[in-house]
Amino acid sequence: MFADLNIKGEKTIKLLPEIFTRIITGIEFAKNMVWEESGLKWARPIRSLIGLYGNKIVPFEVAGVKSNRFTYPITSFGRKPIRVEKADKSYYVDLLKSQPQPILALPEERREALIRSVMAEAKARGYHADLDAALIEETVYFTEHPVAVCGDFELKFLTLPKAFIGTVFKTQLKMFPVVNDQNEIQPYFIAVRDGVSVNQQEVCDGFKKVMSARMSDAVFFYENDKKESLDLFKNKLADRTFLEGLGNLLEKSDRTRELAMWLCDRLNQNAIKDSVTYAAGYAYADLASSVVYEFPELQGYMGGRYAELEGHNEEAQAMEEFYFPLSSNSEIPSTLTGAIVSLAGKVDTLAGNFIIGQIPTGSEDPFALRRQAFGAVRILLEKGLNVSLKEVIQKSLSLYAGKDLQEAEKQLKDFFFQRLALLMQQRGHQASTLQAVNHWYETPLEQVETLIKVLENSRSGADFAAAAEASKRVCNILKKASVSDNRVEENLLQQEAEKELFKTVQNAESVLNELASQGQTQNVCEQTLSVCAGFAAPLSKFFTDVMVNVDDTAVRNNRLALLSHVRSILTQGIADISKL
Repeated sequence: MFADLNIKGEKTIKLLPEIFTRIITGIEFAKNMVWEESGLKWARPIRSLIGLYGNKIVPFEVAGVKSNRFTYPITSFGRKPIRVEKADKSYYVDLLKSQPQPILALPEERREALIRSVMAEAKARGYHADLDAALIEETVYFTEHPVAVCGDFELKFLTLPKAFIGTVFKTQLKMFPVVNDQNEIQPYFIAVRDGVSVNQQEVCDGFKKVMSARMSDAVFFYENDKKESLDLFKNKLADRTFLEGLGNLLEKSDRTRELAMWLCDRLNQNAIKDSVTYAAGYAYADLASSVVYEFPELQGYMGGRYAELEGHNEEAQAMEEFYFPLSSNSEIPSTLTGAIVSLAGKVDTLAGNFIIGQIPTGSEDPFALRRQAFGAVRILLEKGLNVSLKEVIQKSLSLYAGKDLQEAEKQLKDFFFQRLALLMQQRGHQASTLQAVNHWYETPLEQVETLIKVLENSRSGADFAAAAEASKRVCNILKKASVSDNRVEENLLQQEAEKELFKTVQNAESVLNELASQGQTQNVCEQTLSVCAGFAAPLSKFFTDVMVNVDDTAVRNNRLALLSHVRSILTQGIADISKL
């Protein structure tokens, strides 16, 4: 079909009101509020709107606010409007910067001013500022002209664990810690105010009162926790539900410990079994502490600190790193003890969720199961743990007695495949190569990656590529045929090409049987794929010289049986090369 349409254009000034409205109402925030009758959900109430096209006002209205050509100074410096004459970026930036209380309209200018100001305050006291990247970014977008304000605090606050102080400072107070050359926190804080003022000391005193109150709360929570023990915390987990229908957190803790102990046995790691048992047994205990209740982001870390207080320094690190990796690219547990315990916790969480059908769909993943599965495959691969996903998943599922596990395992296998494919891509491999690995689920992931590397190296070879292409033809022929008996009768082989192919099959099966007993080392993988590449010439000759679908039923079935053997070798061994 063909259509010649002539759509009359509109003047820009007529289109802009709708465009401007859509831009503003289309901005999404993590948290919203409603403050007026139209019910618009936005991060903060909208107080003014500028709508300009050149020097003309673009009239539009959002949340009851009409557009005009006026903006306003920083809130604490009055509401005298600033008239904006035209829509020009440079003019607008210079206009705001030239006000009695300058506004830095460009984020990069605010970022530069913020870092410079914070660093100067720390340097004036002989130290450095902890320039946390996330806090820098957040501060840039809640200020219009960031100015650092530095003050000191009581030494008693330094008795808190370092990360605890940092968390209170950064996440709750939006303040920058001050550190020395050894990265030790010093008794100073750096807050950020919006705009320049001569009343810095008053502002500093205000920040200090807020900071002291919050840090006093932190000390209170920590000292209360120190009066108890990890055993007491752990017992409280019996009152906390893990997942509806799957018991409480104490039962989850016991399953995690049992799975971790099984991993020790499976990996022949008896030397660390006691440490693993302790760390896994108390990995969730800090969830019942006052500090983690108030500061959930400190889960794991506080468990490590409480373990240290009880003299378990070696296990403390494993507990601190229990939730690692915290993001797809962040560090995994540094020790083998930590890796085993962390892996056990993640797989148990995944198994439980999948058993009750709580599986991520679309963008919904409230329990961060994708991140946990990705963390599990990273630990298995990067720590080189000689155990397959199938073994770990089946063992974990078996700990949920009385549940229907078959469907959960099938879905878990698919879920882990997607995470593994993504990880392989991140490590520089092609996603299609993993699809060709037949037994990735039953094979330790380190060996899976070894096979992927060999496959990717082999596929560029002419013989291997020809064999891979020919294998697709073999598969297509057999799809349309019925092979009830794949025994090859040698006396029915008539042409030299099929006799040669039969001989190649016999030799290949002999070599592959011997290699199968040697595990999937790089050498074995290379030899196996070399055997596959050896089919290139015989198959080419076979397809040139031999007609498969002949009238003689016995000969036809014998040739199909021969191809069935070829298909088995090229697609059902360690890899299905027809998928490459």
